[in-house]
Amino acid sequence: MVLKRKQNEKLAEIFGDRLLTEKHELILSALDVGSLPKQVGWLMNTTPDAIVQPLTPEEISALYKFAQKEKVPLVPRGAGTSGYGGAIPRKGGVVVDTRRMNNILEVDEENLIIIVEPGISWANLQFELNKKGLDIRCYPSSGLSATIGGWVAQGGDGIGSLKYGNINENVVMLEVVLPTGKIVKTKDIDLFCDTEGILGIITKVTLKIKTLMPMKVIVSSFEENYQMVLAIEKILEDGPLPFTIKFEESKYTDLKKAIWEGEKPFPIPAHHCSLMVVYEGDEEEIEEGIKVVEEVTEMYRGVVYGDDVAEHEWHDRYYPMKIKKKGPTLVVGQAFAPLENLVAILDDFQFEQASAKAGIDGYVNSKTGVTMMGYFLEDERRHFYMLSWSQSFVIFKIAQRHGGHVHSTGIWFANYASQYFGKQRLSRIRSAKLTWDKNEISNPGKIFAYWLPFILRIGKYFMWIFFDLFRNGWGRIAPILLKWLQNVPPLKWMLRWGRAHSPWPMQFGIGCCMVDGAAGIAPRWDFERFGMLPLFGPRQTDVLWISGSLTKKMAPRLRRIYEQMPEPKFVIAFGQCVASGGLFWEGYSLATPPDKIVPVDVYLPGCPPKPADFIRAHLILQNKIRAGTTHWQQKYENQDAMGMMQ
Repeated sequence: MVLKRKQNEKLAEIFGDRLLTEKHELILSALDVGSLPKQVGWLMNTTPDAIVQPLTPEEISALYKFAQKEKVPLVPRGAGTSGYGGAIPRKGGVVVDTRRMNNILEVDEENLIIIVEPGISWANLQFELNKKGLDIRCYPSSGLSATIGGWVAQGGDGIGSLKYGNINENVVMLEVVLPTGKIVKTKDIDLFCDTEGILGIITKVTLKIKTLMPMKVIVSSFEENYQMVLAIEKILEDGPLPFTIKFEESKYTDLKKAIWEGEKPFPIPAHHCSLMVVYEGDEEEIEEGIKVVEEVTEMYRGVVYGDDVAEHEWHDRYYPMKIKKKGPTLVVGQAFAPLENLVAILDDFQFEQASAKAGIDGYVNSKTGVTMMGYFLEDERRHFYMLSWSQSFVIFKIAQRHGGHVHSTGIWFANYASQYFGKQRLSRIRSAKLTWDKNEISNPGKIFAYWLPFILRIGKYFMWIFFDLFRNGWGRIAPILLKWLQNVPPLKWMLRWGRAHSPWPMQFGIGCCMVDGAAGIAPRWDFERFGMLPLFGPRQTDVLWISGSLTKKMAPRLRRIYEQMPEPKFVIAFGQCVASGGLFWEGYSLATPPDKIVPVDVYLPGCPPKPADFIRAHLILQNKIRAGTTHWQQKYENQDAMGMMQ
């Protein structure tokens, strides 16, 4: 839309010189942290018609009354550091830039409560609080510029959320101007946190704070993803709860190494994933935490670095996107995921993005979950950038495959609103929207705009096809077309039947159980009558037998052998020792259970299991293959052909 002269005059009457209408000023609010392809302009008008900079809730109230009368969309905006389109106009209108409302209104040092306006940045708030011996409890990695109101409206977690919860758990009360123009104070956090301003504009935030405490940072690195994730789980289990834990997979650390400008060599070895653990509290608690991290790192064959590396990594927490130097464009995606599935997610990402300049970092946000950012280096000046931009959906699709979900909805993931909010909460939000904003004035096109995500969902499949063709040629597209044919039911059933009745196992025997497995190969039991052909090389087999007490020293060898096996591939674990440690379960060197290292399809108990049990385990595996429920089939075969390209 285009504002009429009288409409501009009315806005000027309310805001004076805080009304911006010049094109070079407006274009800055047409984007957030993501670089949108110009083709997005075919679907919506992301450039606002005006920007206003209010100073008081009363000005915003007057603005809402004007907007309702004139049917002018309003889009609240902080610093625009999200990548979901929540702060981007969808059909022009007026952007409400709240950054001039940046005052600290009240600090309650006794009850550790603070009242602030929405436009102050997290870094500035922290700086002012630190002067008083106080501190914020959690903040986003974009905290140098991200505003209080922006993160509250966007929702999510970040640095400190492991100990203090997400932003919703740290908000006590809000002052909000509703789309009707009414100014209200509310503790109904569920209606206004995460909802991106569709129910009103936040004008005051009452936050929990904490006393300023000593902190200690420790950084370590590991050769393999599973070692890093096992270390995270062990640190959470054995030590005091850290303030935050940040992880970086190896492709991301390699990108950091590529832009390293320090005088000394980059400290983290090539292809290592890294871990930053931060403790706060008294000296005893910090020392206990650091000791646990050092012991766990040694346990999983990692490397601990000195205070200089820790100081550098802590400083860099605000700059995760500096790898953009290798771009020149950075395409970003984000997702929540269960901690227990993090190994599978990182392995999938590294397999699928092996040829791409891409990486993942993230934070542990609870004892069971993580938030991940996926980064993809591209060049928006190329004609085919629209195809590259589809990479922003990759990290979510991989996380979703392993029980994860979107980090926010915005424009691009509005069709996942029910999954993100839950049906009951979304119903409350919809009811409030219909009550207060029937004209769709307040940030229209967010959360409930299904048509645009639907078009994107259809279009991104074709983008993925052409992007893969553009990047890798027909050699990559041909297997995808073949996979479509393999998903035709009669052929799929034939392939499953063939795989089930021709398993070629290989022994990874590090205990006595494999003696009985070897007996099964002998003439009396004759495994071969079931189609089994035991071999002794990973490149010729598709079933891996594991037995015995799996130690941390043997775990990398197990993983390496598994990776050498051709796909499809399946795993059977024999005996109590490999499942739980058996007689040696208290041993300090155990790496059980093995499904943290390789995906196990069948566990067979026994001490030792007999040859007949080995046959029974294979019959169970055959049934799972025919049903399509093995780990490999759930990951690849049951995934649609488009999913292969993500």
